[in-house]
Order: sequence, then C-alpha cells, then structure tokens
Amino acid sequence: MTIYYLCPEHNTPVGGVRVIYQHVDVLNRNGIPAYVVHSNPGFRVRWFENETSIVYWRGSIIDRLHGKIKRRFQPDQVVELRIKGGKSSVINSEDIIVIPELYGPDLAWVYGKGIKKVVLNQNCYLTFNGYSLNKDRLISPYLDPDTLATLVNSKDGEDYLRHAFPQLLLHRFRLSIDPNTFYFQAEKKKQLCFSRIKNQQDAMQVINILKFRGVLEDFEIVPFINLPQAEVAKIYRESVIFLSFGYPEGFGLPAAEAMASGCVVIGFHGGGGREFFNPEFSYPIEQGDILGFAKTVEHAIKTYQKQPEILLEKGRLAAQFIRDTYSLELEEKEIVSAWRAILEKFHSV
Repeated sequence: MTIYYLCPEHNTPVGGVRVIYQHVDVLNRNGIPAYVVHSNPGFRVRWFENETSIVYWRGSIIDRLHGKIKRRFQPDQVVELRIKGGKSSVINSEDIIVIPELYGPDLAWVYGKGIKKVVLNQNCYLTFNGYSLNKDRLISPYLDPDTLATLVNSKDGEDYLRHAFPQLLLHRFRLSIDPNTFYFQAEKKKQLCFSRIKNQQDAMQVINILKFRGVLEDFEIVPFINLPQAEVAKIYRESVIFLSFGYPEGFGLPAAEAMASGCVVIGFHGGGGREFFNPEFSYPIEQGDILGFAKTVEHAIKTYQKQPEILLEKGRLAAQFIRDTYSLELEEKEIVSAWRAILEKFHSV
C-alpha cells in the first residue's frame, strides 16, 4: 500500500504545494510509503529545498481513452494508473490517491475508478469550483464511495465542510511554520511589506490613501511576488508591519509566516486566518473595509513613530504564539494521527 498525493506544478511559490510535499515527507519519515505525483517527467518544485519522493504519470492519450471506455462499459472494474519513478509501475486498488479540492466535482471519478481516495482541502472556498447550479446534480467527491476521508487545514475549513457535508469523515491537520526559515527578529526597519499575489486592487487603494495623506514619508514599502522562501523571510524579519490582503483563504500562510518573523499583521484574515488573527498582537480588519484598513495602518505607523516598543512587543507576542501553536512537531503528530485513522478504515473496507 502506497499513498500518492496529486500535485499541481507551479514554478512560483504556492503554499498549498509546499504542504503536499511536507505531507509526503512526514509520512515517509513515519514508515508510511508516500509520493508526490507530477505530470511532467523530471519536474520538481525548486522554490524551497526538498528531497521529496516523486513519481510521474506515464499514461498516454491512448491510455486515457482506454480508461474512459472502461469506466463507461465496465463501471465495476478498477482503472489502474500508470506511473514511473517509484517502486511500482501502477497505482491500483491497493493504494490511496490524495486529490486537491480544486480539481472539481468529478475528481474522484476521473482519477482511477475503484481506487480509494482522500480529498485534501486546503481552501474550503474553492470546494465548489466547477459545480453546477442544477439542484438535482449531486455529484461530488465528498459523497463518492471511493472516498475514504477528507483532510482539512483550518478550523474555518472544518466548520465549512462539516456544515456542507454533515456525514463527511473529516480530519483536521495543523500547518506548521518552519522556525528555521521564519523566525523572530527584534531589529526592524521602518518598513511595511505585503504579497502582491491577491487583491492588488485593495492594496492599491490602501497604499495610495496612506501615500496621499503623507503617512508613508519615512516608511519603506516592500511589495513582493514570486520570491524564494529565504528572500521572503528576510523581508519579514526586517519589516515592522505586514499587510494582509488575502481573500478568501483556507488558512493564510503568508500572514502566519510574517507573524513568526515578528511582524505586526494588519488586514483581512480571509476566513482561514481567523484562528490566529488575535487582536492582542494583530489588527484584523473586516473584509472589504478599505477605509478601516487604511486608518488602522496609519494608527500603527504613528504609534511606532512615537512609541516603537508597543509594536515591537506585539511582534514578539505574535512570533511566540505562532511558534507555540504551529510547530513542526504538532503538524507531524496530527498528520500521522489522521493517516493512521484513515489507513485503519482502508484496511477494514
């Protein structure tokens, strides 16, 4: 029995991809064979260091057509999936496939009919992407008999999925923030930073409000996008403030990583970040409240100019909270515990 995590191929930083690699590493460390599955031979994520076990699809167009024919005319027959690079040449009914939530309503049917599945849901707000408004179309991997369970990465996601699918076998796992990459630094520059990946329109509004009010005269603005982890971590360590424009979010890794580095985080929690946007050491803003966002940043900057120790203490508290709550050890413990339960069910089916 081997666990295969299907993984999107991104050459630029995507937190969900890193989580997939981490899961595979954790499972292998704990004696549970696992691989990441990529489409393009030789592909490996390079924006963070890894030696994660990877296999590659080797099915041709003819193989896929043959699989479709089997599913149509032999619905009870298992459709094996051909791979290369691992210890086996196929994924079959003795294995488990882990599929990201973003692959749509038919994901359990498309990938290996008769092979057991686990859905990895890292952003509950993408759960119904590609679904129909037709009330009679009730196809979903969460209801498919091949699906053993769902893994989810936040309290918000857990609540969402439990409400949508009350009968779902659900395991929540904790994410970790790597303390060797994202760690507290007390010495800060007069600098605020933010990721440009999401909500650029909101970022443009907030920054320009601050700019034209003269708030940013002695503060450096550092927007970043598609940088390696080490460079992003350095920006966080040097910055007093991180602006969170994420929406919607399954968890919100950038904000948590910024907190781990001692930033005071101001902005949208995006749903998933609600569990760590503590007002004691951060400034959560109601989603879409641009004016409230800009006013809060202005207040924080003026506070830092007059009493820098107030914001620096908030940054220290944030880093301590993230370090204690989202450790590598706790993440590993919860991933392994979830998979032990899933495998017990798998072997009893």
